Amino acid sequence: MDEDHTKRMILEFLRQHTLAVIATCHRNGTPEAATVDFSVRDNLEIAFSTFKDTRKFDNLAERPGVAFVVGWDDNITVQYEGEATRVPAADIEQYQEAYLHSLPAAREFIERGVVMFKATPRWIRYSDFNKEPPELIEIQF
Repeated sequence: MDEDHTKRMILEFLRQHTLAVIATCHRNGTPEAATVDFSVRDNLEIAFSTFKDTRKFDNLAERPGVAFVVGWDDNITVQYEGEATRVPAADIEQYQEAYLHSLPAAREFIERGVVMFKATPRWIRYSDFNKEPPELIEIQF
């Protein structure tokens, strides 16, 4: 399977989901995980939001490294590692619109002042454990 086909397959899988577990790292090195709503862009960039009073916001302000796990049902998952940065003010409307398209209920959080982040992938692994042997596909960026 070529890389373009693999990326499209991963994109389709991610678009079937709206929840992910996100892992960030505290300044003392302690890993911290939480469940977040997310949407995915055509370039496999993940958009998510958080409030300024959360641990993940503080962690990302100091350490942009992030990991996600998506899809723990049906024995298929995507593991995703990358760098998360705040969405620039010039792009915020575009990101919010796409985010709300995937997650209409998130409008309440946007109105309450969440901060939008975007994660750019460094490494993605798609794992399908329904197959024998399991299908494991990795992409480096």
